[in-house]
Amino acid sequence: MSFSDHGYEPVPARWRGYCQDSAYHGVSCNFMSYLNGKLIGAKYFKEGYEATHGSMDPRMMTPRDQDGHGTHTLSTATGNFVPGASVLGAGIGTAKGGAPWARVASYKACWPPLKTGTCYDADVLAAFEEAIYDGVDVLCVSLGKDPVEYFRDSFSIGAFHAVKNGIVVACSAGNSGPDLGTVMNVSPWVITVGAGTLGREFEASIELELETRNDDLYFKGLSLSKPLPERKFYDLIAGAHARAAYASPDDS
Repeated sequence: MSFSDHGYEPVPARWRGYCQDSAYHGVSCNFMSYLNGKLIGAKYFKEGYEATHGSMDPRMMTPRDQDGHGTHTLSTATGNFVPGASVLGAGIGTAKGGAPWARVASYKACWPPLKTGTCYDADVLAAFEEAIYDGVDVLCVSLGKDPVEYFRDSFSIGAFHAVKNGIVVACSAGNSGPDLGTVMNVSPWVITVGAGTLGREFEASIELELETRNDDLYFKGLSLSKPLPERKFYDLIAGAHARAAYASPDDS
């Protein structure tokens, strides 16, 4: 999906958000400026991370995501229309997010995997409070953890503050399940959104009506995303041995 701002009106005057500088990655934007009329805010929060691990590597100090998760979830929620989209030439059509005309702002509060976890409570709460101050109307939170008491859950606390300020909060139900007790973000003041029931095989069926037969024929197509063979193992290799041409061994 796209973050194009074609056809958008000027950014509302009530909006307080902005794009946070990231000199190392070449993202430069002055205070109270926007990336464009669609993506009107991009910030990151690292104090919780640094309180545990010390100063952060400057290469990580950016509103951009390291693994594509933020870009994926942001575009799924609000990506603008992209005509002519396809998967390997199949299924050609127009791709879009759930609310393609909405403006978006990104608040990065999680960091690459560490033994103690990736999302620190201080950073999560700071992101919630900043979004509330900036003036968002809806918060889409594609993060979470196993349920605990509400007063110990930074996602529940942050969402409660947002709802008190008239903001709708939609949270991911998680990627576990479908077993019992695998749902996360269960606070009653949030909208908990579960994943679809679609499997990883994307296929189509063909029905043939033949004049020479009394019954029709059905053919099941092959999936473009072939699943891994069951009970097959693969050797482990170092990330540096499979790195892209533009990536350094350290980044891999």
